[in-house]
Amino acid sequence: MRTKAKAALISTAAIVGVAGGIWFSWCRGIDYEKRYKDLFDKTFKGDYKITVTESGFDIDDETPIKLPVRYKIYDIEYKDKNGNTRNFKLDSREGYQSYSGIDESAVEYIKNRNIKADYFMMQAIILEMDEIVNDDISENIMPNYFEFEQTNGFSIMFKAECDGYTIICMPFDLRVNYIGELYNNNDKVKEFLSPENCPVLSDMDMKTAANISTYMLNFQLSITDKSKFEMKDEYIKKVEDMLDGYAAVSEYGGNYRYIVNMIGDDTDSIAPMKPGASNNANKVIDQTAAYVISGEKYTFDGNDAKEDRKFKDMIVEKAGYVISEK
Repeated sequence: MRTKAKAALISTAAIVGVAGGIWFSWCRGIDYEKRYKDLFDKTFKGDYKITVTESGFDIDDETPIKLPVRYKIYDIEYKDKNGNTRNFKLDSREGYQSYSGIDESAVEYIKNRNIKADYFMMQAIILEMDEIVNDDISENIMPNYFEFEQTNGFSIMFKAECDGYTIICMPFDLRVNYIGELYNNNDKVKEFLSPENCPVLSDMDMKTAANISTYMLNFQLSITDKSKFEMKDEYIKKVEDMLDGYAAVSEYGGNYRYIVNMIGDDTDSIAPMKPGASNNANKVIDQTAAYVISGEKYTFDGNDAKEDRKFKDMIVEKAGYVISEK
């Protein structure tokens, strides 16, 4: 009898011990310094400084498990290709978020935390890469073709108000849009984060990005001054010259899209009015667009969202990504 009681106590203690270990492992959070050390060493070329700017415990009421999780917010200081200091920020709570629009059981939620942390790490690196490339293009490439009076926009998009026209340039890596619970591309995340394949942020520039098969450059020039409408062909030539330079540094011809249009109040607009828009709103009255994938030109309808998605699908599918949702 005592033997059975002793065995029961041991079994109970073991269960409590395992449960306690799981609880401790869960609540201590994901250690980014340890999990991603090899990645950091490669992408920052071993020259970086990690600072924890905030730490504590957090509970997200919208997730399946309502337990406190230890988190850290990191600031990683490193040098870019030109020796400029940049700061790369991370929040370890991101791995504990729920997939948007996806119901997870408690077991799935526990299992997915590292998968989601990897996804958000990939997303953060791509965003940083896009910012670097955006800076390089706007500071070192575009001034060779256009004169800027005022610039604005956000970190991964350059926008300039010029003499009678506006330009928007947005370089970005498409693959981040094809990762997550909706796609069968999780193997691509591990591949991306591996030291053998990850992009090196400390060496990143436009030329480096142009040689990434999932990367594309989006450029738009809108002529807003009617007196300059007759200069459309001249503007198209400038845009094409700039993008020819982008394609020339790519080993496979590069991926890009450009649109040159004229904006006015002509009632014979080629672009449909948006719901709720005023009849006096500015409209696209003429438009020229070009789409290039791996150096080859294609035709798409720039005013059709499905056509735009098809263009992006073709780029990432060529790079080996699954484009259909589960």
